[in-house]
Amino acid sequence: MTLDEMVTEVAERLSASVVLVDRAFSLIAYSTQSPGVDKDRVQSILTRSCPPEARAWYESFGIADTTRPVVTPENPDIDASARICLPARYAGAAYGYLFVLPDENSTVTEKDLAAVMALAGHAGAQLAHTSRGRDDLAVAVADLLDGDRKAHARALTRIEDSSLYPDGCALTVLAVDGHLPAPGTRTLVAQIGSLTAVVVPATEGAVDPVRSIADSGAAAGAVVGVGGACHGLRSARRSWQQAALSVRAARHDASMGPIVHWDELGIYRLAACGPSGALADAVLTPAVRALLDHRNLDLLTTARTYLDQAGDTGATAAALGIHRQTLYYRLAKIEEITGLSLSVGAQRLELHLGLTLERFLVDEYSGGATGHPD
Repeated sequence: MTLDEMVTEVAERLSASVVLVDRAFSLIAYSTQSPGVDKDRVQSILTRSCPPEARAWYESFGIADTTRPVVTPENPDIDASARICLPARYAGAAYGYLFVLPDENSTVTEKDLAAVMALAGHAGAQLAHTSRGRDDLAVAVADLLDGDRKAHARALTRIEDSSLYPDGCALTVLAVDGHLPAPGTRTLVAQIGSLTAVVVPATEGAVDPVRSIADSGAAAGAVVGVGGACHGLRSARRSWQQAALSVRAARHDASMGPIVHWDELGIYRLAACGPSGALADAVLTPAVRALLDHRNLDLLTTARTYLDQAGDTGATAAALGIHRQTLYYRLAKIEEITGLSLSVGAQRLELHLGLTLERFLVDEYSGGATGHPD
């Protein structure tokens, strides 16, 4: 019996709407829902996940440890009705939960619940098997995205054999720096260094799974990098590198926001063209390094503001809150230190590019200048 069939049978036996989630509260299966189903249930079905506050509410009743059904009361704060939780356990551990919402005018007895607890146990056994398989897949995902050539080839075979994704399926890889709520059942997740990699297949549903996962990560306080879309597992490594680079750029420029898309990364995409050290050598020219090594915060701020304002002296003076004569003095000093002429477009671009990427390349810049005075 499949998990979908188990959920349907529990729903029919209890005359109830039923949802099955795994232990991370990712949606696994659900029965036909009653017309008056509550907002919490609708959200879990649409997004294939459970809001953190709702998960905390249910877990506060000890559902992870009990072997018996647990009744959770109504909670207006999360727009959830009273319901019954049946733990799906196997070998002493809870691998998921069946949430039961009885239909109007139906009554669920202790005898009814005892009868369906066996089905919950069967569901737990299947979820345990799936969980172990996903643990193996997590290792394969890490090798697929970040392993050497041999590890990548083995991982590709392992994931293709799982039949999770059809050949050539459109994918997007996310890099998450921080806590990630349960991302859903069709995703593949692996820890790579300090980041969590999430491989997300494209779907034809009304809900965009990439956006949903990114939004839930950001809501939990994480920074999320979204790589470019790719076709097939063989191209997933590039999407991962793009996502990881997006997170790295966001660490150096908080104005990008908690969700950073590779497609919107702009000038920082240059960092994907080769090793960071090579990029530092290319853009941190002697002229740029001279200004950084001067370590004058006023001059650095003036240069960055002037260049960001496209050379508009009025807008620059206003942004800095200084007199134009002060601005002209600083610009002349910048030209003296760098040897560049800010009236020449190519030289202006050289300084702008270097100062823009310097914050991103600070770890690679041996001079260690960050724009802060000693």
